[in-house]
Amino acid sequence: YLADAPDPSAALATHVVPALHPLERWGDARAADGTVSLVQPVIRPLVPGVSAETVLSTLAGDTRTDRARLAARWGHLDQALATGVLPDTRATFEARAVDPGAVEAALRQVEGPAPEGLHLSVRPDRRLGLGEGAHNPWLQELPEPVTQVVWDNAALIGRATAAEAGVATGDVVRLTRGARSIELPALIVPDQAEGQLTVWLGFGRAGVGVDAGPLRSLDAPWLTGPVELASVGRRHDLVTTQRHHRLGDEPPVLHRTLDAWRREPDFARHHAEPPPSILPDRLDGETPQREGQWGMTIDLDKCIGCNACVVACQAENDIPTVGKAMVALGREMHWLRVDHYRVDEGPEAGRTLVQPMACQHCEKAPCEYVCPVGATTHSPDGLNEMTYNRCVGTRFCSNNCPYKVRRFNFFDYRRGQPQTLRLQANPDVTARARGVMEKCTYCVQRIRRAQIEARAEGRPLGPAPVQTACQQTCPADAIAFGRVDLADSRVSRERRSPRAYAVLNALGTRPRTMYLARITHPDPERES
Repeated sequence: YLADAPDPSAALATHVVPALHPLERWGDARAADGTVSLVQPVIRPLVPGVSAETVLSTLAGDTRTDRARLAARWGHLDQALATGVLPDTRATFEARAVDPGAVEAALRQVEGPAPEGLHLSVRPDRRLGLGEGAHNPWLQELPEPVTQVVWDNAALIGRATAAEAGVATGDVVRLTRGARSIELPALIVPDQAEGQLTVWLGFGRAGVGVDAGPLRSLDAPWLTGPVELASVGRRHDLVTTQRHHRLGDEPPVLHRTLDAWRREPDFARHHAEPPPSILPDRLDGETPQREGQWGMTIDLDKCIGCNACVVACQAENDIPTVGKAMVALGREMHWLRVDHYRVDEGPEAGRTLVQPMACQHCEKAPCEYVCPVGATTHSPDGLNEMTYNRCVGTRFCSNNCPYKVRRFNFFDYRRGQPQTLRLQANPDVTARARGVMEKCTYCVQRIRRAQIEARAEGRPLGPAPVQTACQQTCPADAIAFGRVDLADSRVSRERRSPRAYAVLNALGTRPRTMYLARITHPDPERES
C-alpha cells in the first residue's frame, strides 16, 4: 500500500510504502488547454519515499529515475524548466452541438423515480473529499461552507422532517438501510430538502466524525433509499464557528434584487452615514499622507463562500489549529472568517448571504484607543499594526472591536509540534507567543517585501504591487487589494462604485476594507 500518511487502509495492509509528497517529486501535468507543464521538486525528501510512477515503472521492469523518464518522454528538460511549460503541446478541441433533450432524457434515466419514504444523499465533504484530507487539521478545523461545523459531520435534515421524527440538532440518530446502520448527530438545516437526509463522506478516522460508507452500495453510491431514521436517546455536541448573526443595528450584508438595484443604483452609499469627526482623515483626499496607502474591497456578488481564503490566510501567516474543544469555547485562531446571514423577509426570503470578515484596518480604529501599552497602532501607510512583544494580553482591543476579528493565544498551540510541521512555517512571519493578541495584517510581509524591492530597483510602487494570500487564492476573484491613493488602481475604482459600502459605517470607524453590495437575480418560477 502506497500512502503519504497513516490511514485505516495502511493499518490493514501487510506492506506499506511511504509516498513522496507532490513537492518532493518529479512529474508532469496538463493544463485546461492541454499544455504540458513539468512538476519539479522544491525540496529534498524529508523522509525516504517513492512516487507512484516509480512503483509502477519498477514493477514493469523500468528502474530509471523519475527525471530520466520525463527526459525520455519529453526530450531535453532545460528549456521546459526555464519556461515552465513544454512548447507546442497545446491540444486541439472540436466543438460539438449539445442536444438539450438528449441530456434531459439521460438524466431522467439515471435518476429514476424518487424512492418512497426518507432517502439519503451521500456526498464527498467539501473540505476532506472522500477522506483524502482527513489527516489535515487545517481542513478539519475549516468551517464547512454551508453548516459552519468543524471537526465533525452530521446528518443534515430539514425542519419539517425533523419535527415529524421528533429530532433536534445534536440528537444522535441511527440511520438504517437494510442490515447496515450508522449513528451520528442530526443537524437541522433550513434549506435542506424535506424527506431527504444528507451525510458528508470523508470522516471516521481517529474518532473524528462518522464514516457514512456502510450505507453506500455499488448500485446506489450517492443516493440511497429508503432509510430508517430513529433517535437513540443520546446527545452529541456539534461545534460551529457562526456566532454573530447580526453586527449592530444595521445589516452587515447589503443586498438588492436586480430590479430594485436598477431603480436605486446608489442605495449602498446612503444606508448609514458616519458621524462627524474633528480628527484628520487620510482618505479624504486633502490630508497629507505617505505614498502607498493600502486598502481592500470584497465583491459580495462574486464571493461563493468556499472558505479557500481562510485556509490561504492560515498557511501564509502560520495560524495554528486549536482543536474542537477550543473552538467550542470560541478560541479559534482564524484571522479571516466567512459569515453566513439568512434573509427572513422580502422578495429574497430564504436566501443565504455570505460575507468574508477580517480586520478592517480602520482609520479610526476602536482597538487602538484602549490598548494600555500601545501594542496596536496605526502605520503611516494605513495599516492597523500589532507589536507582539509589547502586547500584555489585556484583550481590551478585542472587547472594543465591533467586528470581532481579533484572536488571542490562550495557549502555546505550537508546543510539541514535530520538526516536519515547523518546516512549513513562513519565515517572513513573526511567531506569536502565549498571551498575545493577533489578527489580519493585510499580509504586511508581502507589502514590505514589495517596497524593499521597489526601493532597491529605483522604481515607484505600482497600483497593485502585491497580492494578499486571500486575494491570491480566491477562485472567484472577489478580492481586490492595492493602493487607495492611486485613482487608477482596481481597489480605488471599486471603492468608487455605487455598490461600495463599509460595514458598521455609522460607528465612524472608517475601515480600509470596503464591500460591494450583493445584487441577486431571483427566478420567479423557481422561487414560487
